[in-house]
Amino acid sequence: MFVAVRSAAALIEDKAAFADHWTKDFDRYFPQGIDTPGVVMIHVDAKAIRYWDGSDEGEIAI
Repeated sequence: MFVAVRSAAALIEDKAAFADHWTKDFDRYFPQGIDTPGVVMIHVDAKAIRYWDGSDEGEIAI
């Protein structure tokens, strides 16, 4: 299955926002936690999602 998302996005660099959304699972990839240099969070505001899998396809407008 393939999925494409049409959206607007914003990069978030606010450590307080990181703390609000951080889970222990992220520690595997970001060993310094929210203090990892260069880490950003991407806020995605989806407008539509298109999917296809062989002959089955469709779009969900949000």
